[in-house]
Amino acid sequence: MAHPSRSNPEPASLSAPRPTATAARLLLVLVASFVTLVPGGPIETRDFSGLGGGVFWGFNAFLIALALLALGSAVAMLRGSVAAGWGAIVAAWGYIFVVLLDLGHVFPTSPDPIPLMLGLIEILDFILAFYVLALAHRGLGHI
Repeated sequence: MAHPSRSNPEPASLSAPRPTATAARLLLVLVASFVTLVPGGPIETRDFSGLGGGVFWGFNAFLIALALLALGSAVAMLRGSVAAGWGAIVAAWGYIFVVLLDLGHVFPTSPDPIPLMLGLIEILDFILAFYVLALAHRGLGHI
C-alpha cells in the first residue's frame, strides 16, 4: 500500500513557490531598495547639479517609469500572470543597466565619489536583478 503523502499530490499552498511569485517578491524588494537611493537623501549624497535640469529630471523620469513597470509586473505575477514575466525581465535589465552605468562612472557623473552604502545597495540590487531575470525566465518556461 502506498504511503498517503506519496500517492496524493501536494496541495498548491504547500508546494514550492512558483518561480514567478518569487521573482515578483524579489522585484518588489529591488524597487524598495532603489527607492532609498533618491538623490539628496541619506544614502545618495552626491551632487548632480552639473547634469543640468533636463538631464537630471529625464533620468529621474526613466527611473520612475522603470519602478512603475517593475511594480506592475510584480503585482501581475503575484496574481498569477505568467506573461508579466516579460515586464519583469525588461525591468531587471533596466536596473542592471542603471547600476552598471553608475558603478562604472559613466552616468550619472558627479565630482563626489560613490558613498559606500550606495555602492553596497547597488551591488545588492544588481544581484537581485539577476535573480529576477533567472526566475522570470524559468516562469516563462525558458530555463
